[in-house]
Amino acid sequence: MPQGILHTPNETVFNLKRPPRTMSIKTKQYFACIFSFCILIYLALYFYVLPSEVLIDEQYGRGLDEDLLNQKRGLEESIISQECSPVTDNCYVVVDKKVETDLGQMVERHMYVKGFEDESDTIVRLIPQGDRTFEYSDTRMWKIDHLSIRAQYIAALISAPFIVSALSLVDSDNDGKTILEIGLGGGSLDMFLHQLNPKLNITAVELDPVVVSLAQKWFNVVNDNTRRTITTDGLEFIKLAEKNGVKYDVVFLDACDSSKSIPCPSKVFRNQEVYSSLSSIVGSTGALVVNILSQSEHGVEVDQIVEDLSQYFGSCLKVSITDEVNVIAICTKQAITDSTSNTDFLRRRANAVTMRLGLQDVLKTIKMN
Repeated sequence: MPQGILHTPNETVFNLKRPPRTMSIKTKQYFACIFSFCILIYLALYFYVLPSEVLIDEQYGRGLDEDLLNQKRGLEESIISQECSPVTDNCYVVVDKKVETDLGQMVERHMYVKGFEDESDTIVRLIPQGDRTFEYSDTRMWKIDHLSIRAQYIAALISAPFIVSALSLVDSDNDGKTILEIGLGGGSLDMFLHQLNPKLNITAVELDPVVVSLAQKWFNVVNDNTRRTITTDGLEFIKLAEKNGVKYDVVFLDACDSSKSIPCPSKVFRNQEVYSSLSSIVGSTGALVVNILSQSEHGVEVDQIVEDLSQYFGSCLKVSITDEVNVIAICTKQAITDSTSNTDFLRRRANAVTMRLGLQDVLKTIKMN
């Protein structure tokens, strides 16, 4: 018996360690060949077989909609949503469009009422994902550029409270100031202000829940601590604010109806009682800003609305823009004389405002009287 090993005749020894498994060299070579072959097949498919226009959006981590891409080829626009409202009987269309501008080609998202394709309620610019183009990308995934205003009348509405100093050109001076917007649309007005200064306290009121849903889904309209959307009747909201003694630094009235003569503001807002209520909820240094759209070539109805509003405010300015028929009324509690010095001041102020807000290219020139 070898020395050092104790043998017990009835003892059974169990080795609990399994011997290590080994792989022959030929087996290793076989699997290496299989792996290399798979890599070669993958590379061949990637570079030579898969079409180059099939893109993957890393931000969303999923493939693009092939049907949408096929529909878009050779087109200038793509409808991405259509929804009808049981409240207003309007059918809203959201469409992405490829447009040529002075700054080059860009993609815009529009929302309009079906049957009024040439009168978009909302226009925003989309931010491309990398170097992708309209034709070869699912633009539904692109982000909204809220600081790029595409409609002149929206630019004029935004500029108005700054021109009459209801809002300051110094951001910190506006912290906590209250803004009420009657009529949401796609939210381009209030989202511009919200992104410009998140400390502004903004309330947007919209009658139609379908509009609210589309604005949130396709125009990235958010609800947070300082900006909210309330789905209710704007007229009732104004009356309740008046009853409760609520004051706002700026009130925007941009609510429209289907009237063929004067769609904006809606007829329900065009009376002495509402004008009085609007005056009651505007603070002493605040401003009421109204979008007026008339189909009349003579503008008599516009002048009448501005004159009627003036009865409840210290003064109202009428702002005309170059490329759109909308007129913006700016009403303040303070009287603004029509002296040459005041006119020159307002003109210089308007230029400073549009430059500061980056709206000079879209707004171009305005006329005030």
